Formats: sequence, C-alpha cells, structure tokens
Amino acid sequence: MTLESLRCLCAIIETHSFRAAAERLHRSQPAVSQQLKSLEREVGHSLIERKTCRPTPMGELIYAQGTTILQQVESLSHEVADFDAVASRELRVGTSDTTALYVLPPLVREYAERMPETRVVLVNRNSGAIVEQVLDGTLDLGIVTLPTHHDELVEAPLFRQRFVLVVPRSHPLASKRTVSLESLGQEPFVLLEEATRTGTMLRRYFAEYDFSPQIVVDSGSLEVIKRFVSEGVGISLLPEMVVRPDDALQSIPMTGLPEVTLGAISRRGVYQSKAQQAFVAMLRERAAHH
Repeated sequence: MTLESLRCLCAIIETHSFRAAAERLHRSQPAVSQQLKSLEREVGHSLIERKTCRPTPMGELIYAQGTTILQQVESLSHEVADFDAVASRELRVGTSDTTALYVLPPLVREYAERMPETRVVLVNRNSGAIVEQVLDGTLDLGIVTLPTHHDELVEAPLFRQRFVLVVPRSHPLASKRTVSLESLGQEPFVLLEEATRTGTMLRRYFAEYDFSPQIVVDSGSLEVIKRFVSEGVGISLLPEMVVRPDDALQSIPMTGLPEVTLGAISRRGVYQSKAQQAFVAMLRERAAHH
C-alpha cells in the first residue's frame, strides 16, 4: 500500500470522478485508475463502485484511515520544509476582494518587512470557494465570513463588520442621523448578489422584518455597488469599513442591522508553518486595534 495509491483513492472518493481526481493530482486518468487497481489487488477487495465512484464498505474503511495518514504525512513534510527558518517559501492566502482591498494592504506591507523570505500569494475567491481550497490544501490559509460550519477547519475570529445604510451625499436621507428600515420601502436598492454569503444574510434580514426592497441592481462587487450608489442609481447596505471619505457617499447608522465576523481558517491537524503562524499573529494584532 503506497501513499500514491491512497492519494488516488481519496481523490476519487472526494471528487466523485476519475477525471476530476486526475486533475486534482496532476496525473493522467489511466495512471489514477492503475493506482486504484493496484491497491484493490493488494487488499483483495473492490474499493470503488465504477459507475458512481462511491466507495464500497472496504473503500470506506481505507478512506477513513487513509485521509488521516495523508494528512500526517503532509504535516510532516511541511514541518521538515519549515525546519530551515531562512528557506524561501510562499504563503497562499485566500480572501475576498473586500478584505484584500480594505484590510490586507498595510498588513502585507508589514509582513513583507518582517518575513522578507516569504512571498504572499493572494487568491481572491468567495468564502465558499476559499473553504474548499483550504480543505484540499490548495490554500494554506483563508480569510472568510464565519462560521464555516466545517469540523475539519480551525476558525480564528478576527474582525466584526458592522453594516450601514449608504446613500449619495446629495440624497434627501444624507442629512438624517438615523433611518428606519420601514421608511426605505420606496427607495431603489443596489445590493450584493444573493450568491454571496453577505448577500444571503441581507436578504434573511429583510425577510425577518417582512421588508421587500426594490432591488434595481445586483452585484458581487462592493466597489461596483459604491460607484452605482454615488451615481444615484440607488441606495445600499454596506460594511462600514468599505466607505471611505473620498467616496462621495454618506453612511447612516441603522438600528438592528446585521453584523458579520471575518476570521482566518486553516485545516485542523495540519502543521502551520512559521510563515503562516506569523501572518495569523499579525492579523490578530491588527484586529485587536480595530
């Protein structure tokens, strides 16, 4: 039983496809199939139902132990590679556009000064995609909206994001100190699309108060939304942290608006390199001062 055959078995079960498993492992599909057949000959049992790519009972048994073995080997490999503190390395961090724009620039600058031997690779994805890439090891670390509801991840809460009503400075509401949700029934809204976690959360908030916003534009980009609001297309609810003095926007507090928590996620039981530990420590430092 080899590590390569275990990797192939686990990849097939997790992706439900020989082709997808081959792509994940950067192997040819025949090579993955051959590894599986070799493992099946060794244990004397069929491990995968070929039509569905679901594991047989013996496949389930080996998969359960195999994932632990592979995780331990990966952790050992990372720890050995990390033993030489001056060795060059990269830290792969998954984050949203918002976090990349508004949270990380000063932190990455300071990190580059403290850890000049480490190159930070930022991968911009939504929270769901980041969770999947942290789980499969493509990313070392993710910064996402919490909670993830995943037992295989370790979560470290960092920032609380409070939402505010955002209008153009010329809007009649701009002079208000506070606004009720009920008073916005006739206002056009520019909102984060429902496919995003935050967009889903806002729609649940509206439903809780039996409020039906007049949505004229859905967008997955906060920067696009800000621009549309500044042009008078509509009003919006945005994280307070994204509204800057030079945006030509007015933010207005509203009671009862939801908050979201941003946090760092990593795989449970996997060794965290010195580079990763330093990055998370700096995130915590920054969060403590906000």
